[in-house]
Amino acid sequence: MDRADVALIEALQRDSSRSIAELAEVTALSPSACHRRIHALQAQGIIAGYSARIDPARLGLTMLVFVEITLTSQSREAMDRFEQAVGDFDDILECHLMSGSADYLLRVAAADLAQYDRIHRDCLARLPGVSAMRSSFSLRQIKRFAGYPVPHR
Repeated sequence: MDRADVALIEALQRDSSRSIAELAEVTALSPSACHRRIHALQAQGIIAGYSARIDPARLGLTMLVFVEITLTSQSREAMDRFEQAVGDFDDILECHLMSGSADYLLRVAAADLAQYDRIHRDCLARLPGVSAMRSSFSLRQIKRFAGYPVPHR
């Protein structure tokens, strides 16, 4: 990646809804060069897709919960069953295999404690192989994810 690719990736992470002409202007590329580079970055898998950043509070999702999960077994079969089950629940926004005391870290959003209780009972409690679960509630988000740092070359 050269400086133009870095500038293009940074611009797309800030606002991927811009037109090719706007992206070309902010990256000092011609529109055709900008278009070619975007396609090349997509073909390389650097750009994996596009999505809108949604304000969860505007959807009524004012609670952000991080759930640490410890399994009864760390066998491949137990982990595969757990990971497959996680994919079946839309209420689980993210799942990360972790090092340290917990096996997995989940991110869940809810409107309130009553909804989180429903998610806990109907979703989290149904996950296979769980021996311990610890929920931590975010009090306030300090910094929102706005994109990955791109190495400047």
